[in-house]
Amino acid sequence: MAAFTVEEGSRAHRGLRWGSAALAAVVLVVLPLLTGSVGTIETCTQMVCYSVAILGLGLLTGHCGQISLGHSAFVGLGGYTTVILVADHGWPYLATIPVSVVLCLVAGALVGIPALRIRGLYLATVTLAVAALFPVLVDKFPSFTGGPNGKFVPQEMQSPDWFFVDPYTETGPPTDHYYAVLAVAALMFLIARNIVRSRTGRAMHAVRDAPLSAAASGIRVARVKIFAFAVSAAFAGVAGSLLVIQVPAVSDSRFDLYLSIFLLVALIAGGSASITGAVPGAVVFVLLRTQIADWAQSLNLLSGRPDGGQIVGIVSGALLIAFVFLLPGGVSDGLGRLRRRVLEVVPRSPEGWQRHRFAGTAAVPPVQPALREG
Repeated sequence: MAAFTVEEGSRAHRGLRWGSAALAAVVLVVLPLLTGSVGTIETCTQMVCYSVAILGLGLLTGHCGQISLGHSAFVGLGGYTTVILVADHGWPYLATIPVSVVLCLVAGALVGIPALRIRGLYLATVTLAVAALFPVLVDKFPSFTGGPNGKFVPQEMQSPDWFFVDPYTETGPPTDHYYAVLAVAALMFLIARNIVRSRTGRAMHAVRDAPLSAAASGIRVARVKIFAFAVSAAFAGVAGSLLVIQVPAVSDSRFDLYLSIFLLVALIAGGSASITGAVPGAVVFVLLRTQIADWAQSLNLLSGRPDGGQIVGIVSGALLIAFVFLLPGGVSDGLGRLRRRVLEVVPRSPEGWQRHRFAGTAAVPPVQPALREG
């Protein structure tokens, strides 16, 4: 039994929701100003970038039920689009994001066409082939993509004159990148929330839970699946562009097959069917890819054992098994259960819905007729 209860949609419930959102926004804005460490700011920027990629994968897998192991290709496509437009054509960094969205939308729709006839492990195999093919295509066109040596941008993104952070301080450029990435990521989270709560989002849930029943109800399953693949790829492309804003360099090894696997692990760890689950998933992702990798490398140098670099794979596999058994719904579901022990949101009564519907109008709520006895 929870210690406190609030009615869904009430003034107290709305206050709690807006208050939590405002507190999270303040923490995210003030965080780089409080730390002052370049390494910490760059780590936070990476988490924000990867949270967008995990969010897009969650729309496809968690909300539509279509598995994908090829999202590293879409992240790479967005990253290479930004690098090529900035380095070769002099585009501003932020102006390349819409181009990445369009290209990844088309690529995601093309990859989603096989999902109309196959599913499960067969669909995972097709998307896995896409992830494995992307680095090969990058190496085939070295004059355009830089080949195995990668492609670099001579100058990183600079903040405008009106920006409130001094670009000439020690933490200026990393802080500029953080706020630019945070603004774009906040917009993507808002778009994802609106998609999930829209009619299309409800259709995606119906296709995930019972595709035959969804088709019998008049939902165009093929259109919903292609839409989910296209939108998910667009989110991944935005994440690739944001990663280039943080580090203006790309290579085939940065968007390899392991990236897709780690994104899937992070999605399961954070919560596949939760919008906010992308944030703890990104934290797990960055810790696995950077912190544990650095610790494994230092352990390898100290001990001289050649298998020290395999610790990342071992930890990620053990973590995936632990989350499947202990927290099937991910970190977001665990935090939700913990919150329900303290605060429970009860559904609104029919009388409350009527009061909310006719609030602020001169109309009188209809009175339910009394039941006759006998």
